[in-house]
Amino acid sequence: MTTAFRSAAPPPELTHLDRGGDLDSIWKALDEDGGVIVDDFISPTILEQLRTEMLPHVTAHPPGSTHPARLWTDFHGTETKRITGLCEKSEGWSTLLCDPLYQMLGDRYLGEGNYYLNTAQLICIGPNETSQLLHRDELNWPSATNSDSELTITALFALTDFTEENGATVVVPGSHRWTDSMREVREEEIGRATMRAGAALFYSGKIIHGGGPNSSTDEWRIGLHAGFVLGWLRSEENHQLTTSLETARRLPERVQRLIGFRSYEQPLGGRLGLVDYNDAARLLDT
Repeated sequence: MTTAFRSAAPPPELTHLDRGGDLDSIWKALDEDGGVIVDDFISPTILEQLRTEMLPHVTAHPPGSTHPARLWTDFHGTETKRITGLCEKSEGWSTLLCDPLYQMLGDRYLGEGNYYLNTAQLICIGPNETSQLLHRDELNWPSATNSDSELTITALFALTDFTEENGATVVVPGSHRWTDSMREVREEEIGRATMRAGAALFYSGKIIHGGGPNSSTDEWRIGLHAGFVLGWLRSEENHQLTTSLETARRLPERVQRLIGFRSYEQPLGGRLGLVDYNDAARLLDT
């Protein structure tokens, strides 16, 4: 895949829609392009709460990755901060996890009650960061991928403005429908998901995308990446280690379920994530 970003023709753009508009238009745009931007998704009050609660952690966190493999240090970025365990850090995040439109996203593409939170991470792209390797999120589970259905569906919430200069996400609209998974991306197919703070980028696990380069001198692009994954697959983040039992007891029931403190029952009868073959929620009552 190429990571070039310049073309003589105007780059393709994802559709921007208002969250108060027609829901069918949001799903249609996501289905057609593989992603859609919902402007003003987060209320000003919750956006301010998220910033107040999370920005101190951003300031204190070092950039880069400590993984020994060069592949992963390059993929994570040397000037990018990635912060997880957000339920321990922000009550505003728990509120956002219960947002009805966000829940509709998971229910529509993965099935009601049929998914967990995959990961919730602040992705903070710093000045002088280079472009991330383009990828599809579903390749976290290569043996489970298929062309017909989603394994994972994601929202990327903008806590700051996303601009071309500061690292707005690179996207290849329509790539979720490519039948040749190895087809090279052409320069003219690449766009950028620019959006205002408070907006949300909804995108398919099949769309090709990546973090954009940050060419600014002093501006951080801060996004909250939070995807859902089918409940029978292993999530990226180990939420039971990044969230304490004490904190889990205080969370809304939906959040407890999404991060695995309540067990998963498959639609056809299987039960997963049990404790003594009972629902893990029993631990919350002790």
